[in-house]
Amino acid sequence: MNADSASADYRLTFVPPRMHKEATRPVFTYNLSYPRFVGYGRGAFYHPKHESDPLYVPVGHIPEVKSTFGYYEATEPLMNDQGLGLGESSCAAMLVNKFPGDDADARDVPTGMLDTVTLMQLALERCATARCAAETMGRLSEEFGFVPTPGEPTKGRVFGRTAWDDAGEAYTMADPSGEAWVFHVVGGVNGVTKSVWAAQKVPKGHFAVIANDFIIGELPEEPTDDFLFNRHAFRAARAAGLWDGVGKLHFSRAFAPDPMSFESPAGATPIPLYASVRRWGLYNLAAPSMRLAFKTDNQEYPVFVKVEKKLSHRDVMGYFRYQYEGTEFDMTKGVLAGPFGTPFRLEGGPKTGQVPRGIAIQRTLYSIIAHTGPERQLAWFAMDTPTTSVYVPLFSNSSAVAPAYSRGHQSKFDRESAAWAFNFVSNFMNLNYVTMSKEDVYPAIENWQDRIDEQLPSAEKMKGEALAKWQASVQEEVAKSWWNMSDFLIMKYNDGRVNSPTVGKSPGYPAWFADLVGFSNDIHPVWVQAAGQPVPSIGKSLNLVRPEFQLPVSFDFATSSWSYLPAKTSLSSAGAVGGIGMGVIAMQALFTAGALAAGVALGRASERRRGAAADAAAPYLRLA
Repeated sequence: MNADSASADYRLTFVPPRMHKEATRPVFTYNLSYPRFVGYGRGAFYHPKHESDPLYVPVGHIPEVKSTFGYYEATEPLMNDQGLGLGESSCAAMLVNKFPGDDADARDVPTGMLDTVTLMQLALERCATARCAAETMGRLSEEFGFVPTPGEPTKGRVFGRTAWDDAGEAYTMADPSGEAWVFHVVGGVNGVTKSVWAAQKVPKGHFAVIANDFIIGELPEEPTDDFLFNRHAFRAARAAGLWDGVGKLHFSRAFAPDPMSFESPAGATPIPLYASVRRWGLYNLAAPSMRLAFKTDNQEYPVFVKVEKKLSHRDVMGYFRYQYEGTEFDMTKGVLAGPFGTPFRLEGGPKTGQVPRGIAIQRTLYSIIAHTGPERQLAWFAMDTPTTSVYVPLFSNSSAVAPAYSRGHQSKFDRESAAWAFNFVSNFMNLNYVTMSKEDVYPAIENWQDRIDEQLPSAEKMKGEALAKWQASVQEEVAKSWWNMSDFLIMKYNDGRVNSPTVGKSPGYPAWFADLVGFSNDIHPVWVQAAGQPVPSIGKSLNLVRPEFQLPVSFDFATSSWSYLPAKTSLSSAGAVGGIGMGVIAMQALFTAGALAAGVALGRASERRRGAAADAAAPYLRLA
């Protein structure tokens, strides 16, 4: 999972296991603020630091169990001490419940209690298996009602009726047995059920990607070994006018708005590429011989693809760092990548357009890979965007978190924080991304991942204090090395020059960029317009991939349909039109391949609009 947010509390901690004498468990709602929680019963990390610190107030209570497992937690829960790992991705939905205590909401819908984070907490507290997690989250959402993260849902429109962005949730779950599941949940229908949910098991050796859009398709008439769901889903779909009762109920097409036509907010151009480009990119990495064609409609992709080789954790790390290199959507190419090839794009601005939505983006808070199976149960955790970060191991049978990983605040620069070390390096790289990445940062990342892998077999034999000491020391050493990296980069690339191994070398602008802007002896400011194709010298020098896929160009609001631009008309048409999205989450990948069962989520969807515009009416650069 890649957790994307510009405001959330990313600090890493471990919530200890507990025995419970109390009969009920308090339920809180978790928004994207800092601190994410202040109170008791969840470890000393969350205790108030000052007497004046207000405690969080519960919105309700549910029955407690006798004992609960411990688990790692950052903005969201990650993995428990039984080796059960979770991921999450916020999705658009047709049904959304009222929030607890929201008297201003006059809609005739159920009131929910359990939000995005709470459901994950409950699953990790009470379950050791992925199936248990799906069953528990489903049962509790039916009984108490699900609500999304407060502040995330955006009211939109599809085919004349109301729909909600970031109002549903897709979860992934994987356990030490090698079993993995995908779970979807939305609001409910009064008189039928408080929440509708469905879960599907990932077949062995297969790969699934969730990119802020539901993927589960047709449901059987009754739950099976591979499908679990709310038995009232069929009646709820009919009662809400989402299904006519003819044929099989397709969960995603019924309970999520059509991604090709969904306007969020109403009147905004739909952004189907926001999900589809990520699924296309990752499915082709996992199964390259399929040569899966690009689909604008996310629902046209298969739910799962069979991987072509056993995937290692290093493969998955590469997936989360992927910027579509070597494809027509390569984010290191084109004018928006600048002369030095940064894969990151700014959000906001006065113009509406669309660029590929990266697997990881600049405001990714952290990345988590649940590497769990019969042979190994640990989570790989990378602070900040994984593209420029190092994954460190968090063993399920340990609870060690180094101080550098448990501190940090979005609005306070802190040289004792690992998050700020990785943030600084990632942002500084934009001065000359291509050189810093190839000569300095990427080699350092690989060196660290190699070192950790070499030590891993010995660490797996450790127990108790020895394992805790090793795990924390790796975190501290990585954080320290990245601060050293930041200082080195400042020196090496000072004043637009390269000062190591010799001082004062000026790289200048690359030849392709000079050709692009028509660099000449004219000293006036240079102005250029977009070209249909780059000049031959540029295309050849950059090894550009000629576009082969048709992309949507213009949306007709009257007919809810798209017009398309033939691929051959432009070598840069990948960034032609479009939209954006958030989450501490945005995309998840789930796969079971050999001993590796991993759940991954890339960013949340809710901030894709809030982070891009100061107010709802403002135009902005949309990230596909």
